[in-house]
Amino acid sequence: MDTHNKNQKDKYDSPWKEGIELYFKELMEFYFPEIAVAIDWTKPYEFLDKELQSVVRDAELGLRHADKLIKVWSLKGEAFNVMIHIEVQGDKDPAFERRMYIYNYRIFDKRYLPVTSLAILADENDSWRPESYSMEQWGCKINFTFPMIKLNDYNESIDSLLKQKNPFAIITAAHLKTKATKGDFQSRFSWRWTITMALYERGFSKQDILEIYRLIDWIMMLPEELTKRFTEDLINYEEEKKMPYIMSAERIGMEKGMEKGMEKGQISEAREMVLKALDTKFRKKVPADVYKTINIVNNRLLLKDLLGSAILSKDMESFRKILQEIPPEQMQKQ
Repeated sequence: MDTHNKNQKDKYDSPWKEGIELYFKELMEFYFPEIAVAIDWTKPYEFLDKELQSVVRDAELGLRHADKLIKVWSLKGEAFNVMIHIEVQGDKDPAFERRMYIYNYRIFDKRYLPVTSLAILADENDSWRPESYSMEQWGCKINFTFPMIKLNDYNESIDSLLKQKNPFAIITAAHLKTKATKGDFQSRFSWRWTITMALYERGFSKQDILEIYRLIDWIMMLPEELTKRFTEDLINYEEEKKMPYIMSAERIGMEKGMEKGMEKGQISEAREMVLKALDTKFRKKVPADVYKTINIVNNRLLLKDLLGSAILSKDMESFRKILQEIPPEQMQKQ
């Protein structure tokens, strides 16, 4: 995979991965409602990221960033594993079904708990719809099937998606309209505005608006000039509606301060603004690894994005995950 394709893949994988962690129950209710009603949501579910990595580490299967393994409880009081696999690629992968099967039996072999493998296909190939893996030799048969949904199937339902109060309805719309507006940033600007307005109109809580907007911001990236215009329009909207949810006075002040520093060509000032935002938001010393990473960033636009992430992240660990997802080459000056 070349660097450009890898960066594009990372760009789409990272918000999906964080979205699953933030809104797992809502994801299941939106994409797999028949399964969601069989889960006991009164009991805590557990993400098993390290276990998933150990299961597939030596499989040479190319672990996808957005793959998640979650332990849940059924209404019958039984524990079982849910494997969610999000394939973010534009082409058919002939090894996909086999990979789903291998993940499934490796996870089962680890804990001897039932494993439900689910596929969410975010690619643009309408004819590619893998749902099973079969193999037979001399009377020995394997017939593995798994539930699958295709995001492209929601393309004709954007208006309906934006009327729903489920984070993944909004995220799905953002994903599809990002794909549909490649190279047409004016159209992407318009769709990003429409999708952002849906957050306010559907009655999401302030915290949900902050979280979902951060994911939309991550998915629907705009050039610097359009980003600035979008920010100004959103400030005006929030002031008019008296709803300072996303564009808080603190964030506005910091972004203006960063812009002044960048106009002077002072990358160091931009870094300091990000560090100050972290310190102010979480009221504790910035961890050494986070401090070190921010101080090697020479990309002005990236620092501006990191400022927004610092203000919107719910905790330091969430911000650290964002840093870890950034390709090293993206940190350099552009």
